[in-house]
Amino acid sequence: MASFPKLRFTTTWFIELFFKTKGYGLENIPAYGPFVVVANHASFLDPYLIGYTSVNRQVGFMAKEELFKVPVFGSIIRYCGAFPVKRGVVDQSAIQRFHDFLHAGKPLVVFVEGTRTLDGQLQKAKKGSGMLLYNAKVPVIPAYIDGTFQCWPKGKLLPRPGKTSVTYGPAIPLDDLYVEKTERTTYEKIANRVMDSIARLKPQA
Repeated sequence: MASFPKLRFTTTWFIELFFKTKGYGLENIPAYGPFVVVANHASFLDPYLIGYTSVNRQVGFMAKEELFKVPVFGSIIRYCGAFPVKRGVVDQSAIQRFHDFLHAGKPLVVFVEGTRTLDGQLQKAKKGSGMLLYNAKVPVIPAYIDGTFQCWPKGKLLPRPGKTSVTYGPAIPLDDLYVEKTERTTYEKIANRVMDSIARLKPQA
């Protein structure tokens, strides 16, 4: 895995100055072993801010393969521990990479909505994320990322300053669903429970 801590060290001043990023519920992040952070997705900033706030664990990411073709940005996300996944198809290579990370004891981040929100509201989780979690059977930590939509929404070329935060919740209980049949409805139940857990972490206005 790439060395995100080095990137964090060199960019802390920028993140604190422009985005005033805070991490909450950090005690819910496992100190060792594999786990999956499941989060909402509103901005290109989201992967970085999870990596930035999960100070004691270096996380990996699944990202659409098109992003790796973007000059400079593609190199940065690869350095941050991201690996490509093809959208619209069952990407067996990415699925295998997902499980390889976890089997090696490394944590991963999954943006369960599949793409960035267009209006700042939470979207429905993709059942494919439920399938990944069903097969992984590792601790699943929900996270709500706040403020990144206002700072850098989809369609905007550059970000603007603002306040951002990442709130982590306790592991989502899924054992009752793991014993259900390997089928679409089970995956959807997992995906729905995950989104409910993420929504409960949203800061109150």
